[in-house]
Amino acid sequence: LSDYLETKRCAFPRFYFLSDDELLQILGTSDPTAVQEHMLKLYDNTAALTFDRTGSKVLGMVSSEKESFPFATVQLTEGAVESWLGVVEAEMIDTLRRIMKEATYYYPSTDRVEWLKKNLGMVINTGAQIWWTFEVNDVFDKVRKGDKMGMKTFATKNHQQLNDLIVAVRDTSGDKLTTKRINTLIIIDVHARDIIDKFVRDSVLDEREFAWESQLRFYWDREVDDVLIRQCSGLFNFGYEYQGLNGRLVITPLTDRCYMTCTQALHYRLGCAPAGPAGT
Repeated sequence: LSDYLETKRCAFPRFYFLSDDELLQILGTSDPTAVQEHMLKLYDNTAALTFDRTGSKVLGMVSSEKESFPFATVQLTEGAVESWLGVVEAEMIDTLRRIMKEATYYYPSTDRVEWLKKNLGMVINTGAQIWWTFEVNDVFDKVRKGDKMGMKTFATKNHQQLNDLIVAVRDTSGDKLTTKRINTLIIIDVHARDIIDKFVRDSVLDEREFAWESQLRFYWDREVDDVLIRQCSGLFNFGYEYQGLNGRLVITPLTDRCYMTCTQALHYRLGCAPAGPAGT
């Protein structure tokens, strides 16, 4: 029996997150909706899949906060459970990548608060960070070309964006999902503002400086047509694991150091288990 379960787990590795009993529950029935109660264990924050009435098609995903998105291509629940779950996982990645690309494209031409109301939480956080990274690089270019006040002007813009969000969060007239999205973006924006204020204070004016290299930076790379994440010597692809609206803890200098430990460990193909206060 354990050999049999092992073959299923090799076919769909997320089954390793389930106990033998739970896996047998899924494998022992022909009903595709039997996976629903285990979704939170299989995915980071996917509480349920959206099925059609007959249960033969998967239409999208729902997070535990009831945020949801439809798949770009409807997937059939045909064949063995591990094979169609694999297809569903691939579809999650593909759909979220499309949504991310579109949202990132429309960010500069849309009012920030309006943009925020239209998009998924994880897409908002990443899209905003992609543009923030781009704008910081742009400021470094301007400074190199002789604009001495470039960084100060950008700092003012950061403060203004944050104030706009604070006004918006007081006035979302009862939409809980939008409030959660704004709250998370405020946490990211506060951190971004602090970094830029520090650059102004310490006159960090070159993109090769460690103060900038050591930040977790998001880019939309046109050649690979995907999100790339850089920090120090590390370079990573975005994972497109659906996050729902799971929120963020406040980002402190210790968090930054934690990210750096993790990204460098991954970059050198090492394990990463920070202990002590940082790990907590």
